[in-house]
Parts: sequence; C-alpha cells; structure tokens
Amino acid sequence: MRFRVLIISILIILTTVGCSSTNNLSKEDKLADFEQLYNEIKKGYPFLEVNKRQNKIDWLANKETYQDLIEKTSSDQDFAEKLNSILQDLNSGHTEVITEKAYFDMFKEVYGPLGWYDFFDDENVNNMYNSFKDKGKPMSESFKDIEMKDLVKDKIGYIYIPQMNSANGSIDDDMKRIESYLRNRQNYKALVINIRGNTGGTDEYWTKLVSILSDKKFECGGYNLVRNNSDVINKYTKARKVKLNDINELPKNIIKKAPKEVTSMFTHFEENKLTVEGKSKTPFKGKIYLLVDDFVYSGAESFSIFCKEQNFATIVGTKTGGDGYVYDPVLFKLNNSGLIVRMSSAMYITDSGICNEEEKTTPDVKIENNSKRLEPYIDKVLELENEK
Repeated sequence: MRFRVLIISILIILTTVGCSSTNNLSKEDKLADFEQLYNEIKKGYPFLEVNKRQNKIDWLANKETYQDLIEKTSSDQDFAEKLNSILQDLNSGHTEVITEKAYFDMFKEVYGPLGWYDFFDDENVNNMYNSFKDKGKPMSESFKDIEMKDLVKDKIGYIYIPQMNSANGSIDDDMKRIESYLRNRQNYKALVINIRGNTGGTDEYWTKLVSILSDKKFECGGYNLVRNNSDVINKYTKARKVKLNDINELPKNIIKKAPKEVTSMFTHFEENKLTVEGKSKTPFKGKIYLLVDDFVYSGAESFSIFCKEQNFATIVGTKTGGDGYVYDPVLFKLNNSGLIVRMSSAMYITDSGICNEEEKTTPDVKIENNSKRLEPYIDKVLELENEK
C-alpha cells in the first residue's frame, strides 16, 4: 500500500480562523457551486450508505433543504460556512470545505509539489483565500509533544502520542527520544502506548514506532474501494497512479462480509499491501497495550487496525473513530467561488471484510463510559498486569 503523504482530520484543527465579510458571489453563483458539490458527493463520496445506517441521514434526499439554506446566505463568508455545515451532515472528519487561509496554505505547501492538482495557483482560488483573515496560530503550533515515563518503576513503561506528527517537526527526532527512553527497558513486563484523542497524521509516524519496538516483519493487507465513475475520483486515481482492479474481481469472501453497496456503488479497488519492517536490535519483549477512544481517527486509526490485525498490542478503551488505511482525501475546486472541498476518496475494507469507517476498531478490553480521564485506562492495565 502506498504511503499517504499527509492526512489531517478537521478534528485536530485547534486554531480559530475567520473569513472577511466579502459578498461577491451572486445567488446563482452559490447555487451553481452547491449543485457542483452535490453532484460530486453523489458520484464519488464512499460513505453515503454508511451514513444512512449509522446516523439515519439520507444526505442526498436533503437537497432542497440545503438549497434553501444556500439561498439565504448573506455573504461569501456565510456561504462558505454554510456549505461546510451542510457537509458536516455526512459525519466525516475527512470531508469539509476549506474555509481557512492557513489550512489552504498548508495543503498548497504539501500537495502543490506533487502535481496532483492544477488549482493551487488559480487566481480565483487564491483571491478567495487571500480574502480570509487568520486569527489563530498555525495548526502545527497546536501540536502537543510526546510524553514518556514509567507507570510502575522497572516494570511498566508509558508513551503518550497525541498526534501522528511531531510537535517539533521531525518524526525522526521523536523516534530518537522514544528509542532513548526504551533503552534498557526492553525487559519490562509491559509498555502502554496512549493514543487517546489522536485524530491522525501520517502513517510514517506509527510505522517507524513499530520499527523501533520490534524486530519482526509484518505484512498487512486490505482493500481500498473507489467510485471511479466520478470525474474527480478518476482524475485523482490517475494522478496517483493507483493500480485499480474491477470491483467484480474483489474476493467473494470479502464481498460477502462487506457492506451491501460494495458491488453496486463502487467500480474499482486496489489491494493494499503494506510491509512494516521491525529493525530493533533490542526489541521490546513485554506485553504492549494500546489505549484508544472514539477520537482516534485517520492515521491513528491505521495504527489501531495494525495492532488489532497483527496482534501487535492489546487494545484497551472504546470503539475508535474510523477511516484508517485510506488514501488522502481528494481535493476539488468549486468553479464560481474558488473554494476548495476536501472529500473522503475511498472505503477501506480489512482483510476480514470489515468496513473500517462503519465498524471502527473494537477494543480487546472495553472501558465502560468513554471517560475523558486517563486513570480508568491505566487502572485497567495495572489490573491486567496484577500491579494494582
């Protein structure tokens, strides 16, 4: 499976950014942009049926309601925010309208050099985002630092990973610090890795973490399903040079367990193959526990899936947030406003036929009531290790 360059969930945007109160778009412009957005969701969005089952929302059926909301918007700012709120009915942390200049600039910096998109230098797009006023710190400045300590001296270690990105900008520096902490601790009874509240980042982070914890080679599988009849998705998969197979070639045992819409809505799939190479000369020998909650999402969810499917760690907590192991969300431009939309681009199906966005990752040891406090999680681990 190809590494995704960067997946950042809207859930981890901690800055407050607003738009200037411009009013250049006509009602007809706004409605045309909404129509474009609606059609792209209809053709390419992977989780319409999942949203119906999980949240009892038939997004496509709400078209007239959404149009009424758009007609009543009073400014370009109001229009952008209303579009974004409409997309929130899809209940996807990977689907949104980019309404923040700092956020747009980040995507431009990351994706621009890859050549996947042709709109980053578009005058209309840049005029729109240059009219937005930033009121907060860059998102990267809101990243928290990792923490490491012993929960039980000489017996149980602890690593807290708040996001799958480094607060200081260097994943390798984080790994060196973790390696330093783990030195002479490889014979501890247990190690607790806490990713509660971690809404994602890059897979590079957790694969490097696994590499310094283990000396084993892990082969991971699964399937990314796309609706390639959508022009946006088709252009995206071509730009990424994704090796697609016809949906009818999906193994029958996977189709049997996967969501019922797999063969009717999706056109193609790519078989995911990810090798995680353990390189540690002093691998951790004790038991590993992964602490999760329902905020765990995207790149952090990928780590949860890995731990579950590879029996790498015992997962403690509640069901996670989902949407792991997928491609980056696709970006596309709305023609009149120049606003950029970010949309989930694929449905990930595990090797066992489970749609991760729908079923999430179920913990091995459940914590009742999704406590915001860390203590119940730690107490459960200590209980399991007979250290309480």
